[in-house]
Amino acid sequence: MQSASDIISSLLWFKDENCADDENDSQIIEQFVQNVEDFSSQYGSEISVSYTAFNLRGPPSNFPDYGDYPQAFVMRTYGTWWEEAPSVQEDYMPQNSNSIPSQDYVEVSFERSVYPLEVAVFETYNPGALVRIWAYGPTSWILLWEGEPEYAGDTPRIFSPPIRQINYPTRILRLEFNHRLLPYYTELDAILLRGREPPSVMKIKNNFAYSTLFYKKAQPEKGMLLNKVIASNLHENILPPSLISNSEKFIDSAPPLGDFQRLPDETILSVMKYLDMQSLCRCAQVNRHFRRLASDAILYRSIDLRPYWYCVRSQVLMTLSKRCKFLQKLDLSWCGSHCMIQPHYVVNFLKDSGAELTHLRMNCCKFVDNSVLRAIVDTSPNLQELCLRSVLTCSDWVCLSALTKLKRLDLYRTHIATTAAVAIIKSNPGLQHLNVGSCKMISGMDEVAIALGTNCPELMSVDFWKSYSLTAVGIRALGNCRKLQELDVGWCLQAGGSGEWLASLSGGELRKLFLGALRGVCDRDLRALLPRAARLAQLDLLGVRAVSPDICADILAECRELRLLDVSFCDQIQESQVLEWRRQYPHVSIKRSFQTANLSAAPNPLFLAPSLE
Repeated sequence: MQSASDIISSLLWFKDENCADDENDSQIIEQFVQNVEDFSSQYGSEISVSYTAFNLRGPPSNFPDYGDYPQAFVMRTYGTWWEEAPSVQEDYMPQNSNSIPSQDYVEVSFERSVYPLEVAVFETYNPGALVRIWAYGPTSWILLWEGEPEYAGDTPRIFSPPIRQINYPTRILRLEFNHRLLPYYTELDAILLRGREPPSVMKIKNNFAYSTLFYKKAQPEKGMLLNKVIASNLHENILPPSLISNSEKFIDSAPPLGDFQRLPDETILSVMKYLDMQSLCRCAQVNRHFRRLASDAILYRSIDLRPYWYCVRSQVLMTLSKRCKFLQKLDLSWCGSHCMIQPHYVVNFLKDSGAELTHLRMNCCKFVDNSVLRAIVDTSPNLQELCLRSVLTCSDWVCLSALTKLKRLDLYRTHIATTAAVAIIKSNPGLQHLNVGSCKMISGMDEVAIALGTNCPELMSVDFWKSYSLTAVGIRALGNCRKLQELDVGWCLQAGGSGEWLASLSGGELRKLFLGALRGVCDRDLRALLPRAARLAQLDLLGVRAVSPDICADILAECRELRLLDVSFCDQIQESQVLEWRRQYPHVSIKRSFQTANLSAAPNPLFLAPSLE
């Protein structure tokens, strides 16, 4: 029997001799990811390749080895821990959650367009988070598969669900994930697209039949497919003014409402408040009466379009602007891929409907440019929450310093610079939640931390994840923030030489503390914090090699509200000790990552943690 390494090494040379050589077979090709086009989050950073989305390119690196390897793509969260943290965000339209929610996505492209026959996802650690697969066609997205999230056990797998057959070729896929059932981070090694080339493309025989080696076809689907996915569902149901007159006959031909028509408008509006956006659009198609009610501005105070990212186009904003006289909360996250939304439509929408906005989320939106940033400032001076995660197309970040009422600001993985970040913080003394994780253009994160400690006494959470310029000087300044409940300084390697700064944290309100890869933190540092962190619920010590079993035992015994403890890659802590703690403290989820020991070669130096010494 061939070893796993032999199979992987022969991947590009294997040819199935039993494969038929007729013309139909010659049209079937199998290809791995050529480029990663977009993603919502990653465990890795912008200055390294470890755990980043770009590891999805090409054939598998580790499969069928199972475990935690930096050559994989890892997303930022797992389980429900981030939803239980002090920085949790509320859902603007919880009634939209009638389908399977997604928390992350990755969009990938392949060299050649094909009619997709099969999509295979190589999962090498904690599989089961995939919930949707989309394909992008000439002008729209179409759903290939949807399923319930699951935890598939401690084993690698190639997940190849039955997919919908579509009538146009594609070279772009988007995968959505829900991590809530996973005990730890999921890791993806590769994505394979198998499909039939369009007739106009020259037939090129593929050199291998990878699908025959590893995975079984027709794995059962865990969830129900959408009854019907019509890419234009949302913007066709929200009729633009030019089409309203053409629809009058259709609307008036609807059946009578019977006793329902006797209800006062106020009662019907009270019921409609519980409808999601898609249902409101359908109500507007019943008759004139329902269309008038379904268009009432009182129903559009909070709008969440993220679940409909695949069909939201510029004209949706044009029509919604006429209904959003009292709009207060808007979520456009994930919308606007492939120029489906143009920036000037967003600017016009904000001018028409943004005056009362207090909460705005535009995470991963490619249409957000400098003109949109300025429109936010000019039209929405009362903003309390602004989330622009993974927005990479802006340079005029300093204009946001004109906002003065922010309580939450999420700039994860943006290109904001130090000066702009400090200016925004100084303009918003009421700031309670800040995320500047993976902001590689902030060269002086200490200045940001000092500004927080000096100007923001109400600060409750701050995320400095993989901020390589943060040092102990900046973290000490946070000692002035007496209400601090959540601090993430994971992989802030400049602060990892020593953990003595832990003593400067007030600690009394601390609920979540992530110290991943800070190798200089030791028992003494944690013991100094322990008496003042009685309410600690989540503690991440991943890779903190100096901590001993003794301090961990003390933390488990004294922190009665502790629910999460990560001791992965802590060299002094043995598996037997972890098993004993799990037995002794069943209410605490104790994490311990691992790598299988059957890799035949040492890891590439590119995947080692960066050293800034």
